[in-house]
Amino acid sequence: MKNCIGCGKLFDENLSRCSRALYCDTSCRYRSKARRHYKRKGRGIGKCIRCGIEFKKSGYLQKYCSTKCSSDSQRKYLSIPDCLEEASRKLDKNIGYVRVYCPMHPHANTWGYVYEHRLIVEGLLGRYLDNKEHVHHKNGKRWDNRLENLQVLSSSEHSKIKK
Repeated sequence: MKNCIGCGKLFDENLSRCSRALYCDTSCRYRSKARRHYKRKGRGIGKCIRCGIEFKKSGYLQKYCSTKCSSDSQRKYLSIPDCLEEASRKLDKNIGYVRVYCPMHPHANTWGYVYEHRLIVEGLLGRYLDNKEHVHHKNGKRWDNRLENLQVLSSSEHSKIKK
């Protein structure tokens, strides 16, 4: 005999289909799950974790008051200098790297842009970088492509560095 976790009645677990039965019957199981789902919705008043404004929640896991706060929180690299406004240089604001228009480069994307830090290191080495070589930014600022800030590492060395 076992206690049902839905209603608390005693039931014989040997009569159920499953040896690890938790409910006395299927209707009790569905009622219990429906109650848990209703409780989880958690609608009410929440506080935006980005701007701190109180708002009415429309779902259980809602953390932001608006889509603007949500998208701004996803953007990691907002403190980027104004010197990157040249027409030939593009900044990927989501990941923070600077791209330069160089359509004949073997690592250029479909629009013809290559990461600037790769071009700088390739110019110093006098050859293209392999796929197993990575350029590490020593100070962690991905838009800072000064030569003293760049370091060529193998894939295994680069993966060991804590980011």
